[in-house]
Amino acid sequence: MSIVKQILVLMVLSAVAYGGYAGYGQWKAGIAATSPEAGKQAGGKPAAGRSRRGGRQTSVETTKAEVRTLARTVEAVGNTRAVRYVDIKSKADGTITEIRYNPGSRVAKGAVLFTLDDAIEKADLAQAEAEFLKANLALKRGDKLSQSRITARASVDELQAAMSAASAQVDRARSRLADRTILAPFGGTPSFHTVDAGARVTKDTVLTRLDDLSSVLLEFAVPEEYFAIARVGLHAKATTAAYPDRVFDAKITQVDTTVDPINRSFRVRAEIDNSDGALPSGMFMQLTLELDSQAMVMVPEAAITVEGPNTHVFVIADGKARKQTVTIGAREPGFVQIVTGLAEGDEVVTHGTSKVRPGSAVKVVNAETGGSTQ
Repeated sequence: MSIVKQILVLMVLSAVAYGGYAGYGQWKAGIAATSPEAGKQAGGKPAAGRSRRGGRQTSVETTKAEVRTLARTVEAVGNTRAVRYVDIKSKADGTITEIRYNPGSRVAKGAVLFTLDDAIEKADLAQAEAEFLKANLALKRGDKLSQSRITARASVDELQAAMSAASAQVDRARSRLADRTILAPFGGTPSFHTVDAGARVTKDTVLTRLDDLSSVLLEFAVPEEYFAIARVGLHAKATTAAYPDRVFDAKITQVDTTVDPINRSFRVRAEIDNSDGALPSGMFMQLTLELDSQAMVMVPEAAITVEGPNTHVFVIADGKARKQTVTIGAREPGFVQIVTGLAEGDEVVTHGTSKVRPGSAVKVVNAETGGSTQ
């Protein structure tokens, strides 16, 4: 490279270096001129858009901690069962002669469900009634003879005892005949019959099941931590896949007094009105039990910042942000409970928390108010 070219390169580099140095000086001078100290020395006020107490302001959105009433709930699942149910069995051995009900149709208390062959029982009843009639006539004759002193009173007493025995035989025969007819012990809905007409059954044969579905019970398990507040009378909401758009109201009717030592829970039963017959026995349902309601200090979830094991919010006081450690509790959509660390009415940062530092000056700009406060 010639000397001339070397001189030109040196001149260009010198010009670039000088320009950079001059620009840096101007930038530093501008900063000094706009600083709070410069404003004080000049006897003026801090420039607009900057804190009166020093430092650049950070624009944030805030809200105030508020008290909300929040219900404590427990989610559970269970299966429905009839409020009353019984397996229908015969009281005697015999052959089914007739089935008198339609499965799934409600029957009244005392309705005939099944009949057994009863020819022998009817004959036994007729014989017992004849024996009773015979004993009764003998007693009447004996009583007349006793009044005429033809027969001793002791003979009349024997006739009286014979008639009483004959009456007992009649009652026994009538009971055996009645056992050949199987009745509904209460109003309900019988299920499919397990036997058909002509089948031979015994006393141990289950003929059908009778369910009283005017109400259904839903049994489920609740964690032991709620044992002290779970009580009869609490309300719950139940849903099922069979009726996706319907919510059933349930009321707690029974609370078990024993905690399962394995899964650490106790059983609870809720009753659901089923007067429309919508729910069968054995249906799977999801349930939300409302345990109690509490007034809680709550803030939006956006105000919460987590750093390791610590949780905190930024509280605005006197135009500055203060970092406040809090303990959180229950949640509801969009909000979280503050157990300790805040009081109702405390103003907290909800948007802009990533830009805020402890002690920094802030400018509150809330979209809902359309303005700003300092």
